[in-house]
Amino acid sequence: MDRMAERDAMDLVLYHGREGFVHHMQKVCDFMLQQGGEHPVFRLWRGFALASQGRVTEAIRDYTTATGRREVQIAVFTAHIAALKSQRQIDQDTIDDIETKLMVEEKSATPGAWLQCAAIHWMLGDHIKARDTCQKALDGQQTDSYINPQSLLGWINLSSKRSAFVEKSITNFEKAIDSSQDGIPNHVDAHLGKIAFLDHKRNWSAAIQVVNELIASAPSNDLLNIVNIEKAKILIKKGQWGMAAETAQRLLNKEPTNIQALMIINLYLLVEECRYSVAANSVRELWKALEIGEPKTHTLYAMISRTIARMSGGSTQILHTTQMLMNKACDLQPKSAEYISEKAFQLSLAGEWSRALEAYRQALQVDDGNLGALHGIIRSQLMLGKLDEAEQQLEFLNQMQISERPAELCYLTAVMRWRKHRNQAASIESIDEAVAIHAKQCTSGSASYAFYEQFNPQLLLAIIREYLQHCPTEPLSPTDPPSTIASKTRKPLELLVKHVKGSLEGQLLLARIDFIENDLEKAQISINSCIRTDPTFAEAHLLAAQIAYHQENYNQAQQALEQSMTEFEVRDWPQYNLLKARVANAVGKHEDALKDLEHALALTKQMVQGKRYRPLNVQDHVSIYLELAEVQVKLKNYSVAEETITEALSIFRGTPEEGRVVIAQAMIVCKKDVEKGLSMLRSVTTESPYFLKAKAHMANIYLNVRNNKRAFAKCYEELVEAFPTVGSYLFLGEAYMSIQEPEKAIATFEKARAMDPNDAEMSSKIGMAFVTTHDYQKAIQYYKNAVKAEPKKLALRHDLANLYWKLGSYSDAEEELKTSLIRKEKDRSNSDDLHTSMDDVRTLLLLAKVYKSSGDLKKCSEALIQARVCQNTVIQKVRGEQPELEQQQRRLGANICVELGEHYRRQKMPEKAVVFHNEALKQDDTHSRSMLALAQMYSDKGDLDGCEHQANSLLKVDPANEEASMMLADIMFRRNNYEDATFHFQQLLEKKPGNYGALVQFIQLLKRAGRLYEAPPFFTAAEKHARRSEPGLHYAKGLYFRYTNNPREALRHFHKGRSPRDSRWSEKCTCQMIEIYLNPGSEAQWSTEGEGEEQTDMTENITWAQSLLKDVKNKEKKKILEAYVLVAKRKTNDLEKALAMFYDIMTSSESDQSQKPATEIINVPCIVGMATVLQMMKQTPKARNHLKRVAKAPYNQDEADEFERAWLLLADIHIAGGKYDLAQVCIFYLRFLHAKILHQLSHDSCTLIVGVPSVRGTSVTSSRSNAVKSERLIPSVTKYFCICNCCNKLFQAFHKSNCRIL
Repeated sequence: MDRMAERDAMDLVLYHGREGFVHHMQKVCDFMLQQGGEHPVFRLWRGFALASQGRVTEAIRDYTTATGRREVQIAVFTAHIAALKSQRQIDQDTIDDIETKLMVEEKSATPGAWLQCAAIHWMLGDHIKARDTCQKALDGQQTDSYINPQSLLGWINLSSKRSAFVEKSITNFEKAIDSSQDGIPNHVDAHLGKIAFLDHKRNWSAAIQVVNELIASAPSNDLLNIVNIEKAKILIKKGQWGMAAETAQRLLNKEPTNIQALMIINLYLLVEECRYSVAANSVRELWKALEIGEPKTHTLYAMISRTIARMSGGSTQILHTTQMLMNKACDLQPKSAEYISEKAFQLSLAGEWSRALEAYRQALQVDDGNLGALHGIIRSQLMLGKLDEAEQQLEFLNQMQISERPAELCYLTAVMRWRKHRNQAASIESIDEAVAIHAKQCTSGSASYAFYEQFNPQLLLAIIREYLQHCPTEPLSPTDPPSTIASKTRKPLELLVKHVKGSLEGQLLLARIDFIENDLEKAQISINSCIRTDPTFAEAHLLAAQIAYHQENYNQAQQALEQSMTEFEVRDWPQYNLLKARVANAVGKHEDALKDLEHALALTKQMVQGKRYRPLNVQDHVSIYLELAEVQVKLKNYSVAEETITEALSIFRGTPEEGRVVIAQAMIVCKKDVEKGLSMLRSVTTESPYFLKAKAHMANIYLNVRNNKRAFAKCYEELVEAFPTVGSYLFLGEAYMSIQEPEKAIATFEKARAMDPNDAEMSSKIGMAFVTTHDYQKAIQYYKNAVKAEPKKLALRHDLANLYWKLGSYSDAEEELKTSLIRKEKDRSNSDDLHTSMDDVRTLLLLAKVYKSSGDLKKCSEALIQARVCQNTVIQKVRGEQPELEQQQRRLGANICVELGEHYRRQKMPEKAVVFHNEALKQDDTHSRSMLALAQMYSDKGDLDGCEHQANSLLKVDPANEEASMMLADIMFRRNNYEDATFHFQQLLEKKPGNYGALVQFIQLLKRAGRLYEAPPFFTAAEKHARRSEPGLHYAKGLYFRYTNNPREALRHFHKGRSPRDSRWSEKCTCQMIEIYLNPGSEAQWSTEGEGEEQTDMTENITWAQSLLKDVKNKEKKKILEAYVLVAKRKTNDLEKALAMFYDIMTSSESDQSQKPATEIINVPCIVGMATVLQMMKQTPKARNHLKRVAKAPYNQDEADEFERAWLLLADIHIAGGKYDLAQVCIFYLRFLHAKILHQLSHDSCTLIVGVPSVRGTSVTSSRSNAVKSERLIPSVTKYFCICNCCNKLFQAFHKSNCRIL
């Protein structure tokens, strides 16, 4: 401790006293007594510090030493009396004697003595005496070298509970600050008071400003430290937790045992990050610091223990340390019922209910009126299944506390009403009351140890979990009863997450509410965040499994279930066994499902009987019975299934869930007797929350089983009669739509809209109904009128623009969207900028889609870039304030970047595409589309390492991603690791034989590896999986037959794959058919041998190809194929037309670029087409010059065949000109290209060129002539195999040093 002035030392004494750090107060006094000799003021406060630590004898000794000094006499007497009264055995005679002396001394006391006495009264908590005494000091109008009277009065007023005095305190502090000499703010205590007042008024920005001024002028390091502590506290209340933690850490670097800095670090770890393992170590460090710095301050031990235990998240490591702290407090104050009760509470948090119950009873023995102990006993008895004993205690407490019941008592009442009496309505009423009381208690507080002790997240989580017992457990379907409980549960959850941002349990329960409300994406984001923070969080894995099951991703659900078993006790949760059974049932493992459900039912019965307690949702309870009955039906155990349903009816009769059981029973009966099942469904009354669901099942039976559309509609008409609500009319309208009666649907929707005129969604449904009638003009007119009536409803404008887009009226769609943007700009000043920016993003994205469809790619990219700018603005506005919304907006920003990346990729500008895809990953590091796109681009340019890295990263994020798995298999093929690659594809196709994209890619890779003979077994597996004629399967088989030189079979399968309902494979099949018709033998089109002979044979093929061209939607592909049709005719005029068409295509694609790219954009298919035509027209030099441009083009795997054709043609040109060395260069490049794209030399055309040996001498020349001669004699594809044989013979005839067969 540095040498300091008396005023500074007194400021430290008062500060430590206010904060409860009495041993620190003692150390300051000891230092001043050692530094300046005997000093009555610091002797007084040393005695006070000792008395506060329970060391009364030592304190009295100090008071005796200070007696007789007028400047502290009355303060000494006051403190002495308080110390004597704090002892168990009170010496009343001594107290009376001192009080007599005090009365005498008060008559001649100095202002300084009155100030010290006022400070003592204030520290003892007597604000009235403190204020009166301080006022006497102010009346003396003398200054004091220790305490500023205005500053002390300000603190007294600020700490009182009367708002009038609190408001006066700032005036006191300002007067104290103004009294500073020479403008130097030497009254640190007054500045701290001003900071505390600003904190009370929640004006934290102004408080930080005062703190910074005080830091700049702090007179000593000790005062600087406490100012920095106050700064950290204010930063926490501002929500700047990171900066607060940094400030505290800087203090710890200088003073590792700084208790307040460690308290701030612990609060940061528990509130902001919820890193319980790290926090456990930090709490132990705090314990050690307390042992050093405040070994006897039981109040501090108790306060820290209470707060951290409530923030522990149930961590056993943290609770062990807090229990040790509480034990220390109990040792210092063994007769404190409050401390013993807290010790019991912490045992209950650790799940030790029996020990907790015993400790609560010990607390009652010390103080039989301790409410905390009474509440704890009731809760322990509830958890231990002692319901009767708990109910007696609870009735007694409820009678005692009728007017002001605490939240915990309401919670216990709710548990009892549900646990014992199964009274759902009464239980929910008590939970509502508990939430309201808890929220009221915590509304005005701000982040601090005192606030979080009162906030008690553990109690709030218990209340929320009690809510969840009455909440649905599955996403609500349209026919499910609306859940008011879900919205009720969301409010306390949002309060919890607001104050404890890092609460994993709070985030998970909020994710569960999102799941129930069908916001699966938002729920999955929260779950992923929980799992990243704590990979062993069992409940997060369970909810992830539930979402995967709901999405029918059963493999992922199974994986999540396995990961949830990191906590062994999960196996004894009924919810776990129910979900496990559902997954097993979904994949056909009915016997396993039966075992799991029987185990779940046994666990449930134990809970109901009170043998164990874990909150079980009532819907989960019903689901166990219903799922069990369903499995028994699948196993043909109908009588057992009926018994299960009967048992469920007996349990849930008279409850809201009875209707659900009746519906399940009816659906089982319908399998045998439809009329009896319908009768059961009719028995569900209008009072049941499942009335709507029953009517929906009836309607489906009438429609799907009896094909009675009239009765189907009648069910919903009866629903409207019973409940003429907007929702009922909505269901009726959608029912009419499903049976193709849009006119009735429109009338119904109009009635619903009349009931809720502000519902823009209803207007959209009416518009869609008009679209269904194909009366597009009326639909457009309706939308126009709706937009005119409600110009601020952006959704209606979007629907109208979308309708224009679907009808191909791109200019009208553009005009509507631009109008929307202009209107938003005008309204920006009167609206929420955040929502305006979000609306702008939606509008711009739709505008980009319109531009893309109209072919205006430049405006498309401009709209996307503008949307990206607006989205970045949105992200900036929500950053740090709304974490969930920020995550959603970041994902949308990533999607926009991906769209830009794909746009530039289509425009053959890979550098820009990579930039935007990387930006997408910065916005969302788990964005699978951007990872996949980057992997594909790396693959295209031959960067296998980069491709592999991105694919592996994607699989970490999405282990079930099939595209990434295929890409890794492709890499294995390229690296000639055929066995592993084939095995990889085999595994993928065995899991999902219907993945035709993977099958097609596998066929292409097998072809390039020369292993097409391995393909048929995969076709067999895919055919078994296919329920009908699958276009994707036919496309794959067509490719196989084309690659194996069976054009007839290839055409047959491609023809079967041309389905107008399939947009993915139909056009590909058509293009393949055209190419086969134009070149049945897959021979070199540039060859002019036998020209006249082939002309007659191609006439019918050309006719078929021309008839197929009308089905090609891709404009550029269609033009290229049209040009090849002209090439196939081999007439000079047609060849010239084809050449002109190729040139037009290439120039138009170059002019479409929004700006000149860094590298030349080369249309490889057009160049190959032009070179082919020029070669056929005997213009070989021009053909060669065009082909040389291909070397500059970045490789694109989608154009692999065109790249190969280009190099083969160039090599053929060089061979024909006798330039064998240049031909070899082409072949070497082709080999390099093949090494990248895995076009192996098994390709027929490549074999032709490679068959030309490179040897020296005349004998080799004659060998070449013989090979060429052989090639001319053998037509079609067979010639290539004969050339291979010739080359093999040449290889045997000549030494390897003289002959190379490439």
